[in-house]
Amino acid sequence: MKIAVVDDTAADLKMETDYITNYFIDNYRQLSSQLKITGFQNPREFIASFEAETFDLIVLDIIMDGMNGIQLAEYIRTKDKTCSIIFVTNSEEFLKDGYSVFAVGYFLKPIDRHEKEFERTFEYICSKLGNVKELPIKVIRNVNVKVPYSDIYFVDINENHKVRITTSEQEFITTMTYKDCSEILLNDKRFLECHYRIIINMDYVQSMKSEDFILKNGVAIPISQRRRRESKLQYMNYIVHKNF
Repeated sequence: MKIAVVDDTAADLKMETDYITNYFIDNYRQLSSQLKITGFQNPREFIASFEAETFDLIVLDIIMDGMNGIQLAEYIRTKDKTCSIIFVTNSEEFLKDGYSVFAVGYFLKPIDRHEKEFERTFEYICSKLGNVKELPIKVIRNVNVKVPYSDIYFVDINENHKVRITTSEQEFITTMTYKDCSEILLNDKRFLECHYRIIINMDYVQSMKSEDFILKNGVAIPISQRRRRESKLQYMNYIVHKNF
C-alpha cells in the first residue's frame, strides 16, 4: 500500500506518518509489509512527483502556504478519480469542501485523539485493498518471495531463458516456468500478453504506439504483429472499464 502525507508543518508531518505506520503494524500486519509512506512538506513538491495511481491513499493538511489541501485535492481528482483522500486540519471550516472531492475522512489535529473515527475510516479503505494479490515465486537458492501484482511492470524471459519479473523497484529471476506464471497472472484483468512470452501490467502503460507499449518507467515493450489488433483492443477496453 502506497500512502502520501502532505503537511507543511514538519512536526505534524512526522506525527501523522508515524501514527499511520504504527496503526498498520498493529491492525493490518499483512498490508504493513507492503506499506510505503512518502512525506511531502510542500504541496508543489507533491504535484511535481504525482501521477495517477501512484498512491492508494493521500493524507492532506488543509491549511498550507501557497496551495491549501482542498485545492490540492481538486488537482488530484483531475488526475486520479479512485485514490482515497483524507484531510487533517486544525479547523472544521472546510468540512463541506471535503465532500466535493469525495474525501473518505476529515480529522482534526492531532489525529491520535480521534482513534475511533480513524479506525472506522481505515476499515473502509483497507476493505477496498483487502484483495491484495501476490505472486508466489522461488528465486535464487529456493528463497520464497511474494511479489504484489500491483508492483509488477512486466514479465519476460531473460538471456538465460529464466522468467524475469520486473517491478517498480527491482527484478526477480524465478525458477517458475513462464507457462505457470502466465496462467496465474492472465487471470487478472490488469495483465496482457502482448508478445510471445511477454506480459505487461496495463496499469503501468504510459502510452500505446503502433508497435510498442511505453511503460511509465520508460521501457518500450514490443507488441507482436500477430497480437497487435487484439492487444490494442484489450488495452483500450481495460482503460475504459477499469474503474467499474
